[in-house]
Amino acid sequence: MLLAFNTNISEKYKQSFDDHTLPIITNGFPYEVIRLGDSVLDSFETNQIIFSKYSHLLISGSALSAASGSEFDEDIIKVIKYFLENEKPILGICYGHQMLARSILGPKVCRKMDTPEFGCKKIVIEDNPLFNGISNPIFLESHNDEVFGLSKDFEIIATNDKCKVQGYQYKNLPVWGVQFHPEKQFKDGCKMIEDHIVNCPENKQFYINEVEGPTILEQNFQIFSNFLKE
Repeated sequence: MLLAFNTNISEKYKQSFDDHTLPIITNGFPYEVIRLGDSVLDSFETNQIIFSKYSHLLISGSALSAASGSEFDEDIIKVIKYFLENEKPILGICYGHQMLARSILGPKVCRKMDTPEFGCKKIVIEDNPLFNGISNPIFLESHNDEVFGLSKDFEIIATNDKCKVQGYQYKNLPVWGVQFHPEKQFKDGCKMIEDHIVNCPENKQFYINEVEGPTILEQNFQIFSNFLKE
């Protein structure tokens, strides 16, 4: 069973991730959800047996900043470390990707970007099990922070001209982070970016759309199938 850690802080995106995104990307794979602030996290150290039933951990994106830190860091990191110590598959998306790296190497590996990324962008991917069935991808980007300065325990498996670490695998384990949003299709992704630009109009200058046809994003769901096979 998958544990989906919903780290969204907006109620709108919390509900969208739980009700719309998860059923699509899990495609029948059983899952349960925890959210920031859930009581089970308060007693994590004495109730770790609750988490033993989960085979995989998925960490969502969020408006929180891994570079600046937040009051939720401790709860997120202790769950990630539990899955790492038990060598269970982990996939972090955007903020989840950043917090996964931060959990392993500390806050020094997350920073604010000089040029944020927003929109649908081409990404260069390496031959990796996470990307089986995906070619010449375009992914939705929406981030101000980035991961950098990773140790030799990390293999960089995706990159572009703005952000070197678009994806990584840790120690050849089934532990991955992706900076982009493979869970977002064209319509939902555009709406997310539009909402962001309304709230943060200063970021409109960074918007890029390299999509030639919206159907190309449909292959991105294969990432989740590949992850859940591990």
